[in-house]
Amino acid sequence: MSITITQELVHQIETLINAFECNINESIDNNRPINEGLAIDSLEYFEKNYDKLVEISSNCHKRQHFSIAIFGSARLHSTCSEFRFVLELTKSIVETIPVDIVTGGGPGLMEAANQGIIEALKHQDHKGKIPQSWGLRVQLPFERKGNPYLHVEKFHKHFTTRLQSFVSLIQGAYVGAGGIGTLLELSLLWQLKQVNHLPVDFPLVVAPVWKPILEAFYDMTFFQRKNNIPLINPDNMELIKFSDDIEEIVEIFRIAYQKWQGTDGG
Repeated sequence: MSITITQELVHQIETLINAFECNINESIDNNRPINEGLAIDSLEYFEKNYDKLVEISSNCHKRQHFSIAIFGSARLHSTCSEFRFVLELTKSIVETIPVDIVTGGGPGLMEAANQGIIEALKHQDHKGKIPQSWGLRVQLPFERKGNPYLHVEKFHKHFTTRLQSFVSLIQGAYVGAGGIGTLLELSLLWQLKQVNHLPVDFPLVVAPVWKPILEAFYDMTFFQRKNNIPLINPDNMELIKFSDDIEEIVEIFRIAYQKWQGTDGG
């Protein structure tokens, strides 16, 4: 008997896995006995199949949706120039192409991005597929609520699973100003492009504020090692596009969206 695997079915399976993990953690927290043999067998089964489930879910999503991630600091509020830039950028993207916007669902530049898509939708006639505002939230004691501009919320206990969820959903990313968390997200996407776990034409657009940091890293790992083995490839910086020009960034994503439409997506 064959089983048709739909995106809904995969999401149900992922939900069961998350519920199992929560039940195990709750038993541990409340000192309740756990059937250790069953738990270990179940976890081994989930581990073996999780990557396959993620890949299936990702492929299903990316055939139906073109999604762009917007990364950036949670600390920058609405009076900051970076906040206003990201809001206008996301608004311009969605006014140009009908794409989903995916953020961490929190305040700061994440909120600016989600607000931008909502602002864009106010001026559209909503014919065809309506872009969605996504928030991939993570458990934080100081960030208990998502921002008010989300259509879809997904919750993660750990940053590691949230990062995987981003990669599974998106076909492009803009990285704005930020701190350690934003640097982590930028580094992951850069590394995935380097090893071809993301397509070579995956648009990774980065705010110029990051350029001195990445150039210093490139200098340390390449130019300063002329008499030793380089730690990165000479063309690795070409995997990133630095820009603070809204029209240029929108055009980069428009071209990527057009290519996606030419495949089996759309």
